[in-house]
Amino acid sequence: ITLTVGTPNVLTVDAGIKKLVINPNCVQSPPALVAGQILDACKGSPYPTINAVVVGTGTVDWYKQPTGGTALATGTLSYLPMGNVVANDTFYLAVRSTLPSSANCPLISARTQIIIVAKNCDKIVDLALKKAINTKIAKIGDELIYTIKVFSQPLTGSAAATGVEVTDSIATSVQFVTGSFAASRGSATFVGNVIRWNIGSIAANAGANGDTVTLTYKVKAIAQGVHFNTAEISQTNEKDVDSTPNNGKDGEDDLDRQCFSVPFNTLCGGDKIRISAPSNLTNVVWSKTVNGQTTAAGSGNEILVSEVGSYTFTATNKTCPAGGCCPVIIEPGTNCCPVAICVPFTVKKIKRK
Repeated sequence: ITLTVGTPNVLTVDAGIKKLVINPNCVQSPPALVAGQILDACKGSPYPTINAVVVGTGTVDWYKQPTGGTALATGTLSYLPMGNVVANDTFYLAVRSTLPSSANCPLISARTQIIIVAKNCDKIVDLALKKAINTKIAKIGDELIYTIKVFSQPLTGSAAATGVEVTDSIATSVQFVTGSFAASRGSATFVGNVIRWNIGSIAANAGANGDTVTLTYKVKAIAQGVHFNTAEISQTNEKDVDSTPNNGKDGEDDLDRQCFSVPFNTLCGGDKIRISAPSNLTNVVWSKTVNGQTTAAGSGNEILVSEVGSYTFTATNKTCPAGGCCPVIIEPGTNCCPVAICVPFTVKKIKRK
């Protein structure tokens, strides 16, 4: 894991080892710690060890309360709660700097909440999620229909999934259309550009057609560019056999990310437009397609372009669907100043008699 001092907390699950990564920053004030970190544990099993990795000069104190109270443990990067998991439980930790106190390096950070989610592991489920948008290219002002489908997959011995919830993050570059929710089961809310769809129960798959539920809603395109949207199953009471709710991990079948493009129509003669791919992608290579002909356009997460065309990219850690990633489309500007041209003329002197 590569970390940068001063970045927010990150929760990782790697080969079954759960780590809460905390990055104190003693060059500037420490960052605000992210609340709501979640660890899954089976009901009736011993508590898992919670491990903290501190990047910087500091250590960790562990608490049962968000403020005050006596520390459960101090100066240690791991904590093992006693007993077995019976129900959801909560712990808190604080990063304590081991450098001398100064105005730029407070001794103790705010406490971060750790939620232990009790799963019913004697019942397993296999849920999957798919996301779709009714068009991949739109104009400003167009309304698009997003569809989320959650379904149970064939799995011998699987049980009904209960307490199922989906979280769907809407890009700030689109506008949610109020009142457009249509759910086949459960109900959805929209707060702070996040949709939470409380589904409830999904039956086990007993045949070729498993229990499937859908949610549709509309957004309005309000800006040019490529607009991404990510939906994920964020909660179940049972253990999913091949995915972990709410971990944001690409490649798991409980998460799907889709996009659509609104063409840029502001390119005038001599102009350049900066286009970019997400910063987490590596070895990004761009191509340009004009009239069916594709040529190289550059490399890097950001490039400047000065020609019309459809620009797409590839990256080492990005796999596009069969239809390709959403392109950045550059069209001629619709409000350009007239191009300056030279008009030759001849001046002929006429002598008057």
